[in-house]
Amino acid sequence: MSKNKNPRFRFALKKTILAILHILALAVFVTGVSLIYCNDNFKKGLIWMNSETYEDSPAFAELLGDDTDSLFDYIRYRDVFETDGKLDTEKEMFSFDVTPGTEQTYTLDDVLQYAEQRGYYLDNSYRLVADKSVQRETSSGANQTYMVNWRAYNSNKSLKEPGDAYMTLDALTAETMSCLGKYSAAKSKFNTGTSNLFYTVTYDSASFTNLDTLTADTAKSYGRYAIFTSSTVLPENNLSYTPTELTNMVQECNPDKESGGSYSAVLAVDTSYPQQDDFYYGKISYGHQRNIYFIGLILMLSGLATLLVTLVLLILMSGHTTRKSQEIVLNRVDRLGPETNALLCAVMIILCLFLAEKIGNRLLHMSIPSVYWHFAENMLAYILIYLCILVTLFSLVRGFKAGILWKNSFLRRFKNNTAKFFLDISFARRSAFYFWLTLLFNVLLTFLIVFLSLKNHTLTSRFIVAGLILFLFLFNAFQFRKKFERDEQMDDISDAIKSMAEGDTDINLDLKEYSGKEAVMAGSLNHIGQGLQTALNDAVKSERMKADLITNVSHDIKTPLTSIINYVDLIKREHPSDPKIQEYLTVLDQKSQHLKTLTEDLVEASKASTGNISIDARDIDFVELVEQTNGEFEEKYADRGLELLADLPSKSILIHADGQHLWRVLENLYSNAYKYAAGKSRVYVNMAEKDGSVFFTIKNVSEHELNISPEELTERFVRGDQSRTTEGSGLGLSIAKSLTELQGGKFELSIDGDLFKASVTFPEVQA
Repeated sequence: MSKNKNPRFRFALKKTILAILHILALAVFVTGVSLIYCNDNFKKGLIWMNSETYEDSPAFAELLGDDTDSLFDYIRYRDVFETDGKLDTEKEMFSFDVTPGTEQTYTLDDVLQYAEQRGYYLDNSYRLVADKSVQRETSSGANQTYMVNWRAYNSNKSLKEPGDAYMTLDALTAETMSCLGKYSAAKSKFNTGTSNLFYTVTYDSASFTNLDTLTADTAKSYGRYAIFTSSTVLPENNLSYTPTELTNMVQECNPDKESGGSYSAVLAVDTSYPQQDDFYYGKISYGHQRNIYFIGLILMLSGLATLLVTLVLLILMSGHTTRKSQEIVLNRVDRLGPETNALLCAVMIILCLFLAEKIGNRLLHMSIPSVYWHFAENMLAYILIYLCILVTLFSLVRGFKAGILWKNSFLRRFKNNTAKFFLDISFARRSAFYFWLTLLFNVLLTFLIVFLSLKNHTLTSRFIVAGLILFLFLFNAFQFRKKFERDEQMDDISDAIKSMAEGDTDINLDLKEYSGKEAVMAGSLNHIGQGLQTALNDAVKSERMKADLITNVSHDIKTPLTSIINYVDLIKREHPSDPKIQEYLTVLDQKSQHLKTLTEDLVEASKASTGNISIDARDIDFVELVEQTNGEFEEKYADRGLELLADLPSKSILIHADGQHLWRVLENLYSNAYKYAAGKSRVYVNMAEKDGSVFFTIKNVSEHELNISPEELTERFVRGDQSRTTEGSGLGLSIAKSLTELQGGKFELSIDGDLFKASVTFPEVQA
């Protein structure tokens, strides 16, 4: 008993250990993602870890920008608050009219005294602070406004409206104290020897520096620098970006800008950071963030790899009780079917997200900084969703292994029922049903998505909306796929019908690739193809029997016909004196020769149509062969008053053909023109080469009306003169066409009124 339990116990223990490892790997993965996401250098990717330095980072650029803003605050306000490098409290700050015509001027000392009375002061960081309790005690007359004449720290400000010139004494004091704070902060930062930022700004009438030896040349030895002059458009610098905004600052602080005075400015940052200022601590923080990012990356990748490995192993072990067992143990939930499992999964997700929103998010708010609340809430939601899906996944895996996943599926039952329904309706009704069903479903689901999007903006509602959008996409993709598959099946059936129409009766569609009415159509088409193939085989067999009959009968006729011709010749040699007998012998000779020609044509036509002719193809000069044919028929044409006009190339043109059979083709064409061309007319012969082919054409005007199609002329026993007054067999053109095609050529006829044209085309052989 214990031996039977041990394998199961060990197997269950392994699954438990893997499940714990999977949860731990999930925690490691989430930790790694959190370290990367909360890093200051998030979204930079992996390249910055190798290529980017602190001096090229946005953090350095941002700090340099803040410090230069502060530096130019000092340049802007130095002459306002200083005399001979020291703070001068006797400096006049602003002037206003107490009463019309009565002007009062406030010095810095007056401002400081009034500020003390009203509770305004600068803290240790030189920021303006207002003591509300003092202001409440001394609020009498604080809201009275005065007409401001001028302000020493803001002399360039333009007044857009009359009300801009009226201010309270509190506002003037706060404005002055704020400017004093900026001046003091900048002076403390840059002019006390504790900054790694050095500057020299020179105007025609003023100069500012915290390092007397700083020049354009020495600045380049400190690490990062920017050099501005009034003679250049862009500053010379080695920063990661071009500081064009600093040019505007230099120009704005120029006391001689109205007269167009020149200026130069040199900024340098000592990147060895000997002073422990903001640049120094920024570099330390930057290196610390890189280390954290690298650790987060390692944790994320290792956690993800462990997640995948443990998930695969758990999927392989799911449902089994031992390593070698084939039996799958199912829970009650596993037998519900995939749709029900998916619905339960959705319910679990909604419940978990509700609890996370009401309880989990509040616990997170108590333990992490507010800047990371949104990220933490989303991460908690994703973890809960993953765990819910994981439980459902294992249930589906067990059902799949047991072979009941599709069997218990609602979609399977629905598919079978709809297949029976659509099998009995027309294609048009089926298409209309699918169209209206898809349209209705899209409209309803789109309305639901819009309604949820406008009503709620919580994470749960957003997740539901995202799920509905995904479902809508999958539904339309499924409908498109089914429609595409049905169209593909109809295309295959259409192609099969087209092939059958072109003569290919060997149609055998695989019925496994079709469904519904398409499968019925495919089966019917297979039966039609088989029937046509049987009929075609019978027709071919009948045609072969006809050809054999023609050959045999022609051969049997040939023997007595030869005797008749010989005896007629013997009688003619006796030279009978009776004119009637001579006339009869002439008729017998003509008719017997015609019958001999007809018999030979029958045999040759039968062989040509069945391909039972040997072809001895060689390279022959087509031009020379046509010229020989012209010579042989020229005298014969003259008997009927026909004029042969030939337009042939002067050079040789080679084609690959059987000379004997090609001569028969030409002979039949020339004989056809001799028999049927209008008397005392012209017969035109032409040869041309184009695109690697040789075209031979013969044209003549028919003596009789050509009330017949070119296709019929190439059939057996068909002649252009339906009255049959000539002695043609009706086989000449049919034999010419068959012989041409057997040699790899192309034979075409065309009729335009009474104009008859025959064309023979062969590929040209390049010499």
